[in-house]
Amino acid sequence: MNDKHPKKKKMSISLSEQEREMLSLYAAEMGVSRPVALRRIVKRQLNDYMHNKGTAIPPNQLDIFDSVQIDIFNNTSKTT
Repeated sequence: MNDKHPKKKKMSISLSEQEREMLSLYAAEMGVSRPVALRRIVKRQLNDYMHNKGTAIPPNQLDIFDSVQIDIFNNTSKTT
């Protein structure tokens, strides 16, 4: 068994008809399937929760930190 990629466990949820319709609209707007859209929503919520607990850095903050670090060290090349 490969320890680098722990086995993911499946979960199921129940959605009302209105929630399913909203999920379908969101998925269509994002150009992804409903399962992908749902995973993204859940992961974003979990990241927000962890950020509020002070244990995660949101992706947009990472970009800001990178640009500040570049300015501090006067590097000529930018990393993205």
